[in-house]
Amino acid sequence: MTQTRPDRPAAGLAVAWGTALLGWAVYNCFWQAGFTTFAKGIFYYGGSSVVAETGSLNFAVLYLGSGILLLRGRDWARGVVVGVALVEGYNRVRSLTGALLDEPQRRWFTGTTEGWLKLVTFGLGVAVTATLAVLLIGSLRRSGSRWAPAPGPWAAAGQPSPFQPLPAQQPGQLHWSLLQTLPQDQPPGPARPPQVQPAQWPQQQPPQHARTQPGWAPQQAPQPQPQTSPPRLPPQAPQQPHQPWPAPPVTPGPVTPGPVPPAPGTPPYPG
Repeated sequence: MTQTRPDRPAAGLAVAWGTALLGWAVYNCFWQAGFTTFAKGIFYYGGSSVVAETGSLNFAVLYLGSGILLLRGRDWARGVVVGVALVEGYNRVRSLTGALLDEPQRRWFTGTTEGWLKLVTFGLGVAVTATLAVLLIGSLRRSGSRWAPAPGPWAAAGQPSPFQPLPAQQPGQLHWSLLQTLPQDQPPGPARPPQVQPAQWPQQQPPQHARTQPGWAPQQAPQPQPQTSPPRLPPQAPQQPHQPWPAPPVTPGPVTPGPVPPAPGTPPYPG
């Protein structure tokens, strides 16, 4: 992503100020409160841990992280830097006004070396946070206006925009209002391509000497013959189903009796 002009100086200032705050946190951790008390003050505020200045460590981590991301081209990191600068700037103003207006605090801040160093830190914090807020808020406004849509050619010519709601229309009715609102020096759109006609064979003309001969007449194109329908046949009577001829009756013939066998116990008939 392309960075605007104030982004890189603001990112460098955020990294530098975060490094200064990290130095204050290291000094407080190892030379003032002690490592154990400082580590306890990260999660608990009370007792001996009130001397642990963990706020400097928190702001240092936020400034260093967002400043490095802004240097790497992350545009969303500008909002993080602005938010951190506004919160810290408010705290630095409160600390500075208390150190200058409250009598007990003023005597300690102006009477000790550590107090002078902290007083200078408060003043630098107010100046740094104000500078970061001014630079990055202006950068955010410019980047927002850069994404605004540019006016079309009709705005320069003083003509109404074609992108406006169409009036109510009946079904099947077309509106040509869009074509009428376009600038005059621009064509309304691509022309419709001409329709291609089917190729026609040219009629052959006889030679010139044949036209001068007597009895010559121009040949006419053959006329299409009318299509004749086939002759209609008279309706035929429905055919009766085929019935087989009846079989002739069978007449029984005379019955010739055969020999009667003798009764049992009768002697055979002599021959």
